[in-house]
Amino acid sequence: MQYGLEVDTYKRIENKNKNKKDLRVVYSPLKLGIFFSVGILLSRISLVLNLSTLESIAPFGIAYILALQSSKDKMYKLLGSSGVILGYLTLVYRVEDVSMYIITSCILVSTDLINIKIGGKSEGIRRGAVLFLSMMIFKYFIDGNGIISSIILSGVLTIIIEGISYIVKYSVSCLEEFNTNHIFISEELISISILISLSVAGIGGVSILNISIRNIIALVFILIIAYTSQGALGAAMGISMGLIIGITMDKMLLYITLYGVCGLVVGVFKDIGKIFSAVCFVIMYSILNLYAQVFDVYMIVEAVISVFIFLAIPNTFINKLMLEIDAEKKEDKYTEFHLSKIKEEFTRRFRDFTQLLGDMSEVMQGFGDNNKLLLKNKSAALIENLADRVCSNCDMKYMCWKRELYSTYGSFSELIKSSEEGVIVFPEELEKKCVKKHALIKSTEEIVEKHILNEMWKKRLEEGRMLLANHIGNMADTVDEILTDLDRDMELCSEFERSLKRTLNRNNFKYLDLFCYEDKKGRINIKITLENCHGAQYCVKEALPIINKVIGRPMSIGGDGCSIDPKSNQCKVLIEETPKYHIASYVALSCKEGEKYTGDSHSFNKTKDGCYMTLVSDGMGSGPGAGEESKAAVELIEKFTEAGFNNMTAINAVNSIMNMKFAEDEKYATLDMNTVDLYSGDISFMKIGAVASFIKSGDSVEEISSKTLPFGVLDKVDVDIINRKVKSGDIIITLSDGILEINKDQSGSTRWLVNYLRECKSTNPKEMVHDILEKAKELSGGKSKDDMTVVASKVYSLY
Repeated sequence: MQYGLEVDTYKRIENKNKNKKDLRVVYSPLKLGIFFSVGILLSRISLVLNLSTLESIAPFGIAYILALQSSKDKMYKLLGSSGVILGYLTLVYRVEDVSMYIITSCILVSTDLINIKIGGKSEGIRRGAVLFLSMMIFKYFIDGNGIISSIILSGVLTIIIEGISYIVKYSVSCLEEFNTNHIFISEELISISILISLSVAGIGGVSILNISIRNIIALVFILIIAYTSQGALGAAMGISMGLIIGITMDKMLLYITLYGVCGLVVGVFKDIGKIFSAVCFVIMYSILNLYAQVFDVYMIVEAVISVFIFLAIPNTFINKLMLEIDAEKKEDKYTEFHLSKIKEEFTRRFRDFTQLLGDMSEVMQGFGDNNKLLLKNKSAALIENLADRVCSNCDMKYMCWKRELYSTYGSFSELIKSSEEGVIVFPEELEKKCVKKHALIKSTEEIVEKHILNEMWKKRLEEGRMLLANHIGNMADTVDEILTDLDRDMELCSEFERSLKRTLNRNNFKYLDLFCYEDKKGRINIKITLENCHGAQYCVKEALPIINKVIGRPMSIGGDGCSIDPKSNQCKVLIEETPKYHIASYVALSCKEGEKYTGDSHSFNKTKDGCYMTLVSDGMGSGPGAGEESKAAVELIEKFTEAGFNNMTAINAVNSIMNMKFAEDEKYATLDMNTVDLYSGDISFMKIGAVASFIKSGDSVEEISSKTLPFGVLDKVDVDIINRKVKSGDIIITLSDGILEINKDQSGSTRWLVNYLRECKSTNPKEMVHDILEKAKELSGGKSKDDMTVVASKVYSLY
């Protein structure tokens, strides 16, 4: 850049223009239509006072204009005010002084458009003064009333309109909070119901075949609000609707009773369902009409039509409105939302950590490439080192390394190479001229020996670094799988939880805390904290029947039953959905001939996710060493599954851990694992270097086999996953390879065991495992050639 050249600062002019474009207001057609329609409907409401000087008034339209003037959006104000003026025009022959309301409305809109604003409380005083003066001038000059009468009537109307405008303004502001995270309180919902009631009342006496449109719409609103909220709010909605419509029809008490009681009935019976609530509504509506002695067939028809409209409304709309109105549900929704955000942030940070581990693994693996760059320099370095040690004080140095450099360099290279191969051959070129032959040979041997030792240590360090890099990479994969499990682990069941708490309280069942959630398989789990009952089993005798009734599914005590916290002396109980199946397992085992300890390990138990897991691991060899390896594999798998991780995550994590352990003495272990879903009967076999398993179903036998490598052979675990389905009465046979090592000719053959299982008539798994073990010993010449383990698990149906 030229020195001294002045360059203007870069300005984002284009972005400014884009921002100006973005400031354009986009109006919602639906919202514009609502503001306009509400203006028409509110202005059409007239109150009959039956006074000598003031028979009827229509203050709601002007009140709506005053409420809109606090808004900053002119388009909504103009449309709402236009609707008010249009609505007043429809009352020309029904309300006295309707022209006064039209003129006053125009004056209020004009003064607002002039934009003369004072602000604060003075703004409200200005609007009130304009309203009062407009009506007083009309009363005095056009109606011809006296000055005192005009002032009093205008003052009364001003107070009424100001009061109504406050209610309307509050209601409109509450409506704007829909589809936000705002949780409505009862006062806000009642104010919204008042605005809806006023709008419905503005429909007037429009009817088709003597059927009132206003009554049908009013009943539909009451049904919707009462069904989506509590009974108290339904009654409040009905009372406000009945009050406003009753005043306009001079039947206030009748409509308050009809709408209020019907709203209460729908709210009370809403938990039973839409149809039952609607039927109760029609029955109560008919009874009240009969009791009030105003029974009219058309009113019953109106009620029936409103019910059909209510039933035709999609449940998606009902549920969405229920989520807005019901404070508990909305609070639960945003609580779950916040929890999900916290979970996302937690997951994000851990995923960053897994990314860091992966990057560390890649960087450490990349270090190996640096050794390739040094290979070219190693030979030259050895030659220079040898020359420095032997030739630095030699009288022949000038001739060898100046005049005959290339031949000397090549001869030294040949000497070093022969020394590395173990037999030193002194080059002919050096025989002719080297005066330090013995010193050169000795130094060569020392340098080569040192070089070989250094290379051995470097190689071991390189292998260790690569092994550590692989383990770090496996750790990253395992943590990522763990995060995936945690992300889909459970969901809150707020609705079930509230119903359970209400029902338990109603039945006077005392509890300290209750938590209801769905696990990752969609099954309901309930955790209850109680005072220590000292073995009285209140959870089984009292709580469980109530929970079964509320949930509507068979439930049972899960886990290990009641667990007592010694510090708080409180009892914590897990209640889960009752599984369809139960499994009983038995094991028979035998050590290798001459050994006191078996190298096999096994385990079978129910897991927290509603499955039954069976594990058999065979350590390489026999005795305590092999048993230690197989026991470690089984225990680690159990720990991971008990912590809630899926089987594949557990296996990968165990493989990484066992790789580090096995690296010491190159020992391995197999794993034969099967998990049965106790709710569906689905079984998954996971085999890592294990022999075949079997499913005996009646007289048929299915063999489950695979060809995989044991733990610790590969960085990534080699596993076969085979899925099947079992039913009541099936028996699952899991064994170690010692059972099949009967002789050299039939080593690993399963033929004899398949034939035995087909011919076996016993359905007792305990007898079966002992028979299989004895048969294997018999075929092995009466002794165990290897550690033998066989597990039989029988499936029973609970219902």
